[in-house]
Amino acid sequence: MSQMTICLIIFAFMIVSFFIKKIPMSVTSMLVMVLLIITGCTDVKTALPSFGSTTVVTMVCMFIVAAGLSRTQMITHLSKMLYKVTKGSFTKVLATYVIMTCILGQFIPSIVALFALVYPLVQGMCDEMHISPSKMMYPIAIASVSCVFIIEPIDPYAAWYITDNGYMQSYGWTATQFNMWTETAVIFPVGIITLLLAIFVVPKFLLEQPEMPTSMVQGHELKHQEPLSPVREVLGYGVFVAVIIALMLGVPSWEATMIGAIVIVASGVLTEREAINNMNMDIIMLYVGIVVMGNALGQTGAADMLGKGLASILGHTSNGYLIGAAFYIVAFLMTSVLYNRAVTTVLEPLAIMTCVSMGCDPRGPIILCALASMSSLITPMATAVVPMAMGAGGYSQKTILIALFFYDSLQVSILKR
Repeated sequence: MSQMTICLIIFAFMIVSFFIKKIPMSVTSMLVMVLLIITGCTDVKTALPSFGSTTVVTMVCMFIVAAGLSRTQMITHLSKMLYKVTKGSFTKVLATYVIMTCILGQFIPSIVALFALVYPLVQGMCDEMHISPSKMMYPIAIASVSCVFIIEPIDPYAAWYITDNGYMQSYGWTATQFNMWTETAVIFPVGIITLLLAIFVVPKFLLEQPEMPTSMVQGHELKHQEPLSPVREVLGYGVFVAVIIALMLGVPSWEATMIGAIVIVASGVLTEREAINNMNMDIIMLYVGIVVMGNALGQTGAADMLGKGLASILGHTSNGYLIGAAFYIVAFLMTSVLYNRAVTTVLEPLAIMTCVSMGCDPRGPIILCALASMSSLITPMATAVVPMAMGAGGYSQKTILIALFFYDSLQVSILKR
């Protein structure tokens, strides 16, 4: 049996385990990592460093910074104020946080840090309104991933179009080029539609109560403690704001969040034990195992086989709509087993070469690849935000598939028009 086959079997086991919920997802994730190492689909030197990646450091430190904010009275005051302004309307509250996430996403280059910044505020609102976080967390995750970078001239990746032009020129296409507004003209309206779907449609397909234990900032425990001193109170929300500003200014996310976490603990806003309790290690273990699984799929050639196999269908068509649709589907499916950035990096050159050979403008397929990778949130391997949202909202893999099936079906039908 080839390593590719073994890897696919382990991948299938992981998905089934996530569905049946007999084993905690974090335990399944760690078991998958061990199986991949034992079977030779990956090695220890590749797998274990995932625990120390910059993404993991950002997640852990941001959890601590968020817990520091929860220790203050700021979230309670903000939640009460928003509750009064919206008159307790769930839809208005959700819309406020989704739009706020989208706006912040135009300035913060890390979607992981973005979700970690917003979700403690959402949790506070859920506590205030006495509603389940499972109704709000996944729409926030969609906004964090699919609605960021929609205004290219101001977002953190404003120079992407230059890279795309370089790709096209290097593969022999010079007839057309991207400019600063080309991608925005497509991505912005799609982002607005996605915001509307996240606010008005997705919550209808989410369960009223979490299916799995939630892994959240321990807000209840922190709130019932004695109030902080005035200085520590200010430090609690001051550090949170400072981290947001640092991320907007381009400071590496792991550096900004780590400094913030150190200040939170060193100043006594959180004790050492409270900081450790709020690291949410179950989410970290879930994420690391999924990273290793995704890497193994890439190393064994399973993901590449999927992409090339689906792309080969394009060999006998010159219809631009079919080419664009095919690359959208390929990117969407590949993002289910690989990170979204990895998928676009692999598929963009392939899309350009395919279009050049057929005499078609490659700009459309390039944009569609990007859109597909940003909207494919079916499995936790697409981006670290998905396992974070699963832990925050208590979602199972089944719930995600149901909600995202309807969300993506509507989005695809809109794109076709």
